[in-house]
Amino acid sequence: MSFLDALLWFLAFYPVVTGAAWMVGGVLFRILAERSELVVPDGGWPGVTVLVPAYNEEQVIAHCVGALRRVDYPELEILILNDGSADATVSVARTAAGDDPRVTVLDDGVNLGKADRLNDGMRRARHDLVLVTDADTHLHPAAVKQLAAAISRSPRYAAVAGSPRVTNRGNVITAMQMLESASLIGLMRRTHALAGRVGTVAGVLGLFRRDAVLEVGGYDPRMATEDIELTWRLLEAGHLTGFEPHALVGMQVPETVRGIWAQRTRWALGQGEVLRTHARTVFRPRHWSLWPIALEALLSYVWVLTMLIATVWGVVHWITHPGDTKFRWMIAWGVGIAVVAVLQIAVAVIVERRLDPRLPYACLLLPIYPLAYWTINALAAIATQTRGLLGGPRKRRVVWDLPRSSA
Repeated sequence: MSFLDALLWFLAFYPVVTGAAWMVGGVLFRILAERSELVVPDGGWPGVTVLVPAYNEEQVIAHCVGALRRVDYPELEILILNDGSADATVSVARTAAGDDPRVTVLDDGVNLGKADRLNDGMRRARHDLVLVTDADTHLHPAAVKQLAAAISRSPRYAAVAGSPRVTNRGNVITAMQMLESASLIGLMRRTHALAGRVGTVAGVLGLFRRDAVLEVGGYDPRMATEDIELTWRLLEAGHLTGFEPHALVGMQVPETVRGIWAQRTRWALGQGEVLRTHARTVFRPRHWSLWPIALEALLSYVWVLTMLIATVWGVVHWITHPGDTKFRWMIAWGVGIAVVAVLQIAVAVIVERRLDPRLPYACLLLPIYPLAYWTINALAAIATQTRGLLGGPRKRRVVWDLPRSSA
């Protein structure tokens, strides 16, 4: 088999193989590992500190604090970490906190950046378990118990990811992100969680062992996606990471093409930076258990580049050789991939429906979702992941640069 033949086989079957793996893994996790009933950890519920980094969040912070005050948990410390906001974030947060002794709004007037602000919060936390969430989220009252029960199942778990849900569902762009969250993120995390190797404990909701985070150096302020990079370092240090789908958190997602483009290019840049920074370490023989995560990230990027080249070639070939059947075969392949995407979404809806009863309505967008999703993410990967892979992280710290939607 020639190199070109191998490349074409890779292009044709990579999304089929990965899609099948996620569907099987998601169903297996649902059957074998997903628990709907809470089990109190031995010794009772451990204390938890909640960290909420905030920068210019006056539009959303009150809803976040209000949701945190309604959390059902016996021993909870809530730290709102203002990062030198130029708006009324501090006053709005303090008003929302009221006289609740569990809530402290910390404001030193300095802009450190999200990563350094979280590291400061980790050091200030009174409890060994630290939950990190964003300022535009709405935490479910039972989410902390779900995460605490999950991380208590084994001392090897350094972090457990929660399950984000889109709350602003008013247009096509946000509804498509509902499908993405279920069909891609939800199934992937379930599959990775079977091996205790969830590759991203995202900043939207994750519970960490404070000592494990501090031992590996905390969040790296140079990284565009500091949460992914920290997760990889925890895994490299020999810890496990998990996923608790019943730990629900509502989140605001971008509502415009400009907003989603800014988000996806940042994610792609961060993925490239993480691969560049950790490739030598992850691919060492003693880290073989991390190879599937690293290979999936790398091969996805290679597939995008290959797909772009094949698409351009196919269009040019169709124009210059209108009678050739190769372009028709490419169209047929595209239809087949779309069928796989629809099957993946169907499996995700079956697995996720009890956690999000409104998810099936988003399936009305299935005719445009696969093409729209792949196009946006592929262009983002080409635009910025290449830069992250070649150049690595920036020398200066990352600043807050994503606007919030009003709640």
